[in-house]
Amino acid sequence: MDDRYNPDEITDDTLDGRDATIFLVDASAPMFKKTSLSVDDVEAEPTIDDCPFTLAIRCAFNTLRNKIFTAPYDSVAIVLFGTKKTKPNEKYGVYSNTYLLQDLQKPDCDPILQLDEMLNKDGGSDEYVYAVNQQSISLADALWLCSSIFSKHKSKKDNKKIFLFTNNDEPHSKFSNKQKQAEKRIGDLQDGNVSIFLFPIGEGFDISKVYQELLMSNEGGGILSGSMTADELLSKICLKGQKKRPVANLVFNLDSDTKFGVKLYNLIRPAPTPKRMQLDKRTNEIVKSVTTKFNAETAETLLPSELMKSTTVCGEKVRLDKNDLTSLKSKFAVGFTLLGFKPIEKLKFHLYLSPASFIYPDEDLVKGSRFLFGVLMDRCQVRGLAPLCILKCTAATKPRIVALLPHAEKDPEQPSVFGFHVIYLPFLNDVRKFNYVELVGSTPVLKDEGKCLSSKTSYTPAQFEDPALHTKWKTLEGLALSREDVESVDDLALGQRSTLFNDLVFPLGYQPHPSQSSVLTPRDPQHEATVEAAARNGWVGLTFKQF
Repeated sequence: MDDRYNPDEITDDTLDGRDATIFLVDASAPMFKKTSLSVDDVEAEPTIDDCPFTLAIRCAFNTLRNKIFTAPYDSVAIVLFGTKKTKPNEKYGVYSNTYLLQDLQKPDCDPILQLDEMLNKDGGSDEYVYAVNQQSISLADALWLCSSIFSKHKSKKDNKKIFLFTNNDEPHSKFSNKQKQAEKRIGDLQDGNVSIFLFPIGEGFDISKVYQELLMSNEGGGILSGSMTADELLSKICLKGQKKRPVANLVFNLDSDTKFGVKLYNLIRPAPTPKRMQLDKRTNEIVKSVTTKFNAETAETLLPSELMKSTTVCGEKVRLDKNDLTSLKSKFAVGFTLLGFKPIEKLKFHLYLSPASFIYPDEDLVKGSRFLFGVLMDRCQVRGLAPLCILKCTAATKPRIVALLPHAEKDPEQPSVFGFHVIYLPFLNDVRKFNYVELVGSTPVLKDEGKCLSSKTSYTPAQFEDPALHTKWKTLEGLALSREDVESVDDLALGQRSTLFNDLVFPLGYQPHPSQSSVLTPRDPQHEATVEAAARNGWVGLTFKQF
């Protein structure tokens, strides 16, 4: 693979660790009422269908299904509080009206099947319905159990998170002893670098009653807006669970004396298909391939020190040994090296080379980086300039020419993000000229050079999913969970969107001209003959092709 894609491949899991997430689900009376009912109507008969409890369990179920493919080394646990379900727990102790549904573990088939049974089996969640005495519910005990789970977790470097799901905005009074106990537990969790995120379910959730003051000291967490459907909850869980892991921590060299630190991120990465593994059909063990290089003339095995590489310069091959390659790669420093500035309107963004990256100041790498980074970005925005730099992510990668575009948009739904988009610029041999006559023939396509291909509807990558990739995941999931029926995946690129694309690309009345090879001629039954009849009549001959 070309070196310009190397930033996608050098992601290091040790920079940010893995995730250890606890789904803390409220199982009290209000969670078993449909969202259209008032949460104060606790005397009504509890229902399972379309209730907030089902939405929370469905979110945990879908999270496990996604993590088993996308993040198999993350850990997930599910804790219920305010439930009448009880079970002695020798590992963590006994907490009132709190039940450990699933311990902190990597995503596997058994936890998924357990949640699937709760969601699809009649009465599968009946045994978890709320405690008899509503006043005995204690949020502090549930947080204490979560703290015990994290303390006994083997991996201490994981990113610890608690996702709290509830539709009850007042589990206890604001100035009660339970409030003070919950504040103490949240302080202990914060000392252990645990982030708490509140996912309110339903409309009319008043955070000012209890949770605003309760979660005020939790810096890493937050309170999200209310949700009514499982899709809304899943999108927010995906947003909070997404790993914001830097590709690399690099130094930005303004000159020989001035530098600051930056973190390099990849905002978009391709979703790879699972790699094939060769297995021994006798033992079903993974087969490891070993490559041995030898001299074709003498059949002697060559050592790594005997191998040499070459490159063509002016029609002649130039040999390079290992020391020569190391010397060439060390000519450029690792990180960003400023070359100069260029007006943004002069950049040719149609020469697309690879997906852009993003940089943000790294104060831990160089003190004062945030100040220098902000000054550089402010001046570039005011003057409409883009810094041109040489980028080397590691000592082994080739240098790339990049342009930095300042970004300072503010989204009311997201925290303000300030930084530079890293646009990879092509070298001369990366730019190729296309013969448009051979591509479209004599058909007049887009005569007006100023005409742009645009759509009235905004495009987001989440609207289109790879049907082949999802079909493969669904098939593997069906085999792992012993399911006979596999969910079908629709190709969202077909239908109205494909018709709209054709209307924008091709002129009115355009008819494709299929090649002669693609036209299928109907068979004539009178001229068809069986193999036996052809052999009897001597119509069959043997032809040997020499390879």
